[in-house]
Amino acid sequence: MTQVITQSNTTANEAIAMAAQVAGTVLKSDTAATPKAKSKGSIKLNALRVPVTVTVGKTTTTVAPQITLASLEQASKSWESTELAASNKRLYSILKDAYSYYLEMKQDTNKATRKARVDELEAFIKQRGYVFMPSSHDMTRVVKCVFGMDRRRVSAYSIALREALRQSVAAADLVAFIEQEGGVEQIRMGGTKPLSVTKRAEKAADEVLGTELGMLKFDPALFAADADWADKQVVIVATYLPTGEFQANAVLRHDSAVNAALAAYYSQQQAKVREAAKAEREAEEQRVADLKKGAAKVKAAVAKNAPQPSKADQQKEKAAKETAAANQQAANKAHLNSLLLEPLA
Repeated sequence: MTQVITQSNTTANEAIAMAAQVAGTVLKSDTAATPKAKSKGSIKLNALRVPVTVTVGKTTTTVAPQITLASLEQASKSWESTELAASNKRLYSILKDAYSYYLEMKQDTNKATRKARVDELEAFIKQRGYVFMPSSHDMTRVVKCVFGMDRRRVSAYSIALREALRQSVAAADLVAFIEQEGGVEQIRMGGTKPLSVTKRAEKAADEVLGTELGMLKFDPALFAADADWADKQVVIVATYLPTGEFQANAVLRHDSAVNAALAAYYSQQQAKVREAAKAEREAEEQRVADLKKGAAKVKAAVAKNAPQPSKADQQKEKAAKETAAANQQAANKAHLNSLLLEPLA
C-alpha cells in the first residue's frame, strides 16, 4: 500500500523536506498543515512500514519508511505479544482436543466409547493412507491424523503429549502444563525431562533454601568438618527408620548431585500441584453433579405431589380437544370448497 499526500499551498521542495522530516507521517488535512505542523490525528507510517508518496503540482516523490533496529525490535515484540501468542493459544487448544481424544480412546469408562474411538482412528488412517511402524505410539497416530504429514511437527507434538501422559496430566490441565514447561519445543528438546536438571534445580533452590527441617551434626570421628564446605549445599543419603528417624549413610558434596536432588524435588512439587488441581476440579464436578441430582429429585417430588386431574376433568379435556379438532377440520373443508367453486355467470 502506498499513501499519497497532496500539498497544494507549499513548494515541491518544502513538501519533500516535510515528508522526509516527519518520516512517514500522514496528516488528516492536506491544506491547513504547514511543514512544521503535525495533526493530533497523525499516523506514524514508519511503524506500519508503509511508503509515502508526496505530490505537489507535477512533482511526485516517494519516501520509503526508515528501517532501524528499534523499529524492528518493536515489530518483533508486537508480533510475539499478539500474533504468536494467539497462534500458540489456538495450537494448544487443538493439542488439548487431540489429547482428550487419546484419553477417551484409552481410559473412558464406557467400553463402547473406547471402541468407537479406536474404530474411527483406524478408519481415518486407512482413508488417508498413513503408514506407521508397529512400535508407533498410539498418541503419535492420533497426532499425525490431526496435523498431517510433517514428521518434525508430528514428532514434537507427540513427545509433548506423551510427556503429559507420563506425568498423568489431565486434559483440562494440558494447556497450563505446556505453558509451564516452556512450550512444545522446550518439552521436545528435553524429551522426558521438559526442563533441564539445572533449570529445575534453579526453580527449586529458593524454596528449599528457605525451608528448615532441623539441624544435623555428625560424629567428628566419622565425618570430619571442612571449612571449605561452609554455606554450601550437599546431599545427604539417609535411610528412613520405623521410629521416624533418619539414619545418615553418606554425605555428597557435588554440584551435579545437588542439582539432581533439587530437580527431583521440583518435579515432585509440580506433581503435587497438579494432583491438588485435579482433586479440586473433581470436587467441583462432584458438587455440580450433586446439585443437578438434588434439583432432579425436587422436580420429581413436586411432580409427584402435584394435584392430579380427576377422571371427569380428563374426559372434559379430551372432549374439548376432539371438538376443537372437528371444528378445525370443518373449517379446512369449507375453505377448500370455496376455492373449488366456479364463478357465477
